[in-house]
Formats: sequence, C-alpha cells, structure tokens
Amino acid sequence: MPAIPPMDGNVNHAPHVVILGAGASIAAYLDWGSEGDELPSMQGLIDTIGLREDIENAGFEVVNLNFEAFYDELASSGEYPDLLSKIESKVYDYFSSLSLPEKPTIYDYLVLSLREKDIIATFNWDPFLLQAYMRNEGVAKGRRPQLAFLHGNVSIGICEKDKVSGVKGEVCSQCKQPLSPSRLLYPVKHKDYNSDPFIRGEWDALRTNLNYGYFLTVFGYSAPKTDIEARTLMLEVWEDNKSLELAEVEVIDIRPKEDVEDSWNEFIFSHHYMIVEDIFSSYLFTHPRRSCDAFSSATLMCSPWHDNPYPRFEELSELQEWVRPLIEEEQRYDKKKERFSGEPLQPNTGG
Repeated sequence: MPAIPPMDGNVNHAPHVVILGAGASIAAYLDWGSEGDELPSMQGLIDTIGLREDIENAGFEVVNLNFEAFYDELASSGEYPDLLSKIESKVYDYFSSLSLPEKPTIYDYLVLSLREKDIIATFNWDPFLLQAYMRNEGVAKGRRPQLAFLHGNVSIGICEKDKVSGVKGEVCSQCKQPLSPSRLLYPVKHKDYNSDPFIRGEWDALRTNLNYGYFLTVFGYSAPKTDIEARTLMLEVWEDNKSLELAEVEVIDIRPKEDVEDSWNEFIFSHHYMIVEDIFSSYLFTHPRRSCDAFSSATLMCSPWHDNPYPRFEELSELQEWVRPLIEEEQRYDKKKERFSGEPLQPNTGG
C-alpha cells in the first residue's frame, strides 16, 4: 500500500515541488508584455547577448550554430580559453542586468502560491525568481517556499569558506566578508552536479523534497533525455517516493501533448498527471497555497474543494492583499490547529 502523505485534518504537510526551465522565464516575459531586455532561449542566446562577432572572429561559422553543442565542444577541447571566458562573462553580465517590471508577474504569483513546506527548483540563470521572492517578503515573511538554483544563478552569492549562500552583494553571516558570485553551470553533455558545493547543496534540497513530495509541477522544462545526470538525480528519488502511487505530476508546456508525455513518462505513475499550456490554468494557480491540501481532499477524502483561481491584478499590492487571508488562515492553523476552510476567496476583496 502507498504511504499516505503527512496529514492533519485537511492540512497536507507534504511538499509541492515546482521545477522551472527556460520556458518559465520566457512565458513570464511574454505575459508581462515583453517590457525590458529580451529574455533569450538557448537557441537565440548568441545574438541576444552579442556573441556572434566574438565567435566569428575566433574562426567559427555561426550559421545554424547550436549554442549548447558549441559551448560543450569549446569546454571539452580546452583550446579556446579566451573565447570561453568571453562567452561566460557576457552571459553573466547580460543575465545580471535583467529585472522584473513593477507590475505583478508570473513569478510573483508563483512565489505566493506556495508555502514554506514547498520548494521551487530552477535551472535558470536569470534573477527573476529571487527578485520576486524578495519583493514579496513583507506579506509572506517566513511563509515563502524554499528555493534551489540547480545551475547556479546570477543573483546568488556564496562564501565557500563558511558554506553560506545569500543574495549577491550581501556579506557572509559568519565571516562578514562579501559573498562571491556563484558559479554558473553551463550546458555541457556531462554536467558535474557534485564538485561545486553550492550546486550540490541545491540538488540535495530538491532531491529531499522530491522524495517526500505529493505534487510535482514542471513549468517550461522539457527534461531532455540527453541531460542524463539531471534526469537520473531527479528520477531515482521520485521513484523511491512512498506516496508515488497517490502523487500527481503537472506539466505546464506549450508543446504537443504527445511530446510532453514522452518527456515525462518515466516520472508518471499510471494516469496521475495533467498537462496545461497556461500556468494560470494549472492546479497550482487555481488552488494557490492549498494545492496539496485540495488535491488530497479530492482524491483521498472524496471531498473536492471549489477552485480558488488567482484573479489578474495590475498592482503587486493587490495580489499581496488577495493572498493575505490565506496566510492568516495558515497562522490560525499554527496557533489553534483550525482546519483550512477549503472555500474560495472573493475575487476582488481577498476575503
């Protein structure tokens, strides 16, 4: 028999695990109206950040050049250290310059849709997730999800001596020295997730949560079967999840359904999955902060909750006020063990 997730009344304490790929940031950029610098995919990276001339001057043909394969070849050969260094510098500088607009973005909705028991793990270098995390601290302080940066991140700083990480530009909480930029893990065929202590720690956090997770949402990440290391690290703990036969996999992806199923079939138990093209139609965004609770109530207790979908807001403060009653309900549960209501919030007033 599968293990029942840790429950207290109708409150589910198992993690909701969210994995983000480049498609998540591109979707967020398009959703907020494409304001600001363009967010490149790997296919468009060379021209977006101005690498074409550097690569051509080094004697390489750029027509139909695949950045991931090209970088892998450079890194493996060890013959072009100057070009490799220039590429890495331009990538870091470009992604460091990106910032969220003032309006609420998918990343703000995402951070506020999860509780402290949950985790968002991202393969992305851009600073959007951490920026959203920080600017929503006021309404959800102590009640925001864990974050894991699986390929490093331009907004993260580390102290290798004290094994401390934080926001780039801050100082180490132990030695009080400035945090150094975290290493970015670049696209090579055989990625090393163990040699860098920071990246290894981020993977450990994801794997721990996957091992106990009740709901897995994947947004904009195709889990390429060529990325054997990443797939293996995730799959081996997910398959060992004692609640796997009860858990749900949700994939947010615009690719054809058959392609998505092929990418994720190893992670799916039986028919326990859903595929949506728009994150605002996802279970995560139609049951914000209550996804695991609502899902377990529907599937284990035969008592489905009404959807509580996010309204779309023009101001970030409006989104934060809408979420506030859910956070206050969590506080009452912590103090008095009051069950969650399972009732939807009013669309405009937040209560």
